[in-house]
Amino acid sequence: MDLQSLTDAVSGHVKVGFNPIPVSRAALDGGLIRALAGTSLKRSAIFPDLPTVAESGLPGFDAVLTYGLVAPAGTPRPIIERFNKELRAALATDEVKRRLHQEGAEPMPTSPEEHAAVIDREETKWSTLIKSVGLKAE
Repeated sequence: MDLQSLTDAVSGHVKVGFNPIPVSRAALDGGLIRALAGTSLKRSAIFPDLPTVAESGLPGFDAVLTYGLVAPAGTPRPIIERFNKELRAALATDEVKRRLHQEGAEPMPTSPEEHAAVIDREETKWSTLIKSVGLKAE
């Protein structure tokens, strides 16, 4: 769900949707929308009483928003390693951790190879689903 979809949900034009916590946090806190379930396999640290979709009847349901940084193909490995080192250092600071948790996000630093594997796994999962239900781009 994007910001327009969130606006439509708050105004009652849309009855249900999927939205990441950081995007919907203010509307949730303000009582403008109500969270029904979390989409990750584990409960959110920020909403520990909110059940997951898997707990609510769809075992194995796991759809999470992940952020990551990428560089152009062919970027020299020392640059990639330095960038990853600096990013991990920033994510380890109390200030960044506090801010991410405040927004409902959880820092999960990875290596470049681990991040590439996440991208591959998600692409495979969602493309398989899209093909199985016959969705086509317009």
